Amino acid sequence: MVAAYENSKWEPVKWENDMHCAVKIPDKNQWQRGQIIRMVTDTLVEVLLYDVGVELVVNINCLRELQENLKTMGRLSLECSLADIRPAGGSDKWTATACDCLSLYLTGAVATVILQVCNKENNTTWPLPVKIFCRDEKGERVDVSKYLIKKGLALRERRINKLDNNHSLSQKSLEIPLEQGEAVIPKCIKINPDKKAADVIDEHRVSEFKEKVLEPKTTGCYKPPVIPKQKVFEAIVSCIGDDGTIFVVPKLSEFELIKMMNEIQSNLKCLGLLEPYFWKKGEACAVRGSDTMWYRGKILEVIGSTIRVQYLDHGFTEKIPQCHLYPILLYPDTPQFCIPCQLCNTIPVGNVWQPDAIELLQELLSKREVEVHVMKPTDYNKMSEEERWEIRFEELLSSETETPVLPPYLSSSLPPPEELYAVQVKHVVSPNEVYICLDSVENCGVFNQHSDTDDSGVGWEPESESLEEALRSFNKVVETAPPLTDFRAEMPCLAEYDDGLWYRAKIVSIKEFNPLSVLVQFVDYGSTEKLTLNRLRQIPLHLMQYPARAMKVLLAGFKPPLRDSGKARIPYCPQWSMEALWAMIDCLQGKQLYAASVAQVPEQIVTLYEDEQYPVHMSLVEMGLADQDE
Repeated sequence: MVAAYENSKWEPVKWENDMHCAVKIPDKNQWQRGQIIRMVTDTLVEVLLYDVGVELVVNINCLRELQENLKTMGRLSLECSLADIRPAGGSDKWTATACDCLSLYLTGAVATVILQVCNKENNTTWPLPVKIFCRDEKGERVDVSKYLIKKGLALRERRINKLDNNHSLSQKSLEIPLEQGEAVIPKCIKINPDKKAADVIDEHRVSEFKEKVLEPKTTGCYKPPVIPKQKVFEAIVSCIGDDGTIFVVPKLSEFELIKMMNEIQSNLKCLGLLEPYFWKKGEACAVRGSDTMWYRGKILEVIGSTIRVQYLDHGFTEKIPQCHLYPILLYPDTPQFCIPCQLCNTIPVGNVWQPDAIELLQELLSKREVEVHVMKPTDYNKMSEEERWEIRFEELLSSETETPVLPPYLSSSLPPPEELYAVQVKHVVSPNEVYICLDSVENCGVFNQHSDTDDSGVGWEPESESLEEALRSFNKVVETAPPLTDFRAEMPCLAEYDDGLWYRAKIVSIKEFNPLSVLVQFVDYGSTEKLTLNRLRQIPLHLMQYPARAMKVLLAGFKPPLRDSGKARIPYCPQWSMEALWAMIDCLQGKQLYAASVAQVPEQIVTLYEDEQYPVHMSLVEMGLADQDE
């Protein structure tokens, strides 16, 4: 639509009711197909955007004649009406209150839509009579019709003449495309003997399929794959796992797999309505994949409203919504076709398969016919999956795996107000928020060499000889320190910096779970970094005796400028520009600095000086990157 009408020019057209048109949505670069409802004025028209079901009034300048090739495609939205209810109050029209309530409850919601009836001779009732179910704020399944009745906005419809085929669905009804975010789940098909044989599923065929294929709501599992007896066999590589596992399907089994998949697709239309179901890890199921085909699957992980599943006959894994799963076994007596393999005597660099290595394997092997040489065969049939694992609890009880809960680091304190003292700026967060530590005048020359105000590294504390020696000794025997196993907030620990050395730190938060990564703060410098578990260790108790060197302070005397909106902003502190941040770093780096406390409660506020008299922030004020704050 955009390609066809983006550069089109308006031409005068005599618009009439029911005419089809292309509509430009006001304030959006978007075109929709529409139909004229009525002419409001000579320049305003009420149109129905029938692909999304929205009515709106637009200027005729937003209308274009609809091209013939765009008229051939059917409407993309379905017009539905709630079955078995009628407006309350004795009227045959719905009140504005009922419409507003329904709009508030359903707009944008993920709902389950169940078609109710379909008349004989393929004459579909329009709008489609449906039942709609959705989740409320408690996560409970709610019938929208009953909800309106409960609110006094609707009454239950009294039906006198029921259809003979009330619970049947036509084959055409099952093929209605799904709207995004909705699921149409049919009831079991009831065969009408008056219909033609080509329009129904043979009753004997359905019952035979159920007996052969389905075991509803089972807790069983699919049989493991059968390894060919030959030491060398031909196979097709179906996929490559993220852990380097190569999934292959033997050529001898390819025809059986195709046959089974075809039978599943042609027969798996008789599933009943799925009641609320709680999935468990390792449970077998039927999966409707992103290609709308049904597969045999297994639950790998439950992640909120989505589930990570594995397609057992192909090896793929995918995260999909729960509505695409069904708790049944398909062909439970047929072993899995896909065999997981590993390259013999091949270890990835770093003992972990990296993404680029996986991409190379996928490029070399995916969908290729290969010759598999079995070097170390495994008989999957001798034992179940649980029996192949030996579970030992001794290591969980060892003292090395338990992280002792330590108190927070001791805090350093600033001298009293109005006293001038030398400081080092360790880390800059924003122009008026920095981390400092106390210094002496004689150490300022060392500060010029090791300051990390440019965020280029972490320097040793020159005035803390004992802490420096303790950390230096620890770095020599870092491999003996136990790994960190407790990741609660503020937990003291030791963390590896980019220079390969270990420093004192504390846990800020968990950033990612797969793989697990933790945000830590280096307490003697103020900087933060996201680290993996192998870069975290338990801190020895003797390193806790030293107070945390870095103190967060706010700088007094200046504030963000009123007119500075055009420059690039700091993402986490948008009131300041990036230019002001770099200018402040230039003002702090390589200079002897002094501070005077302005306030210490509730936050520590100081004024930074250069040469004991010139405020550092005056440079930003003179450049127009900050305003003076009296």
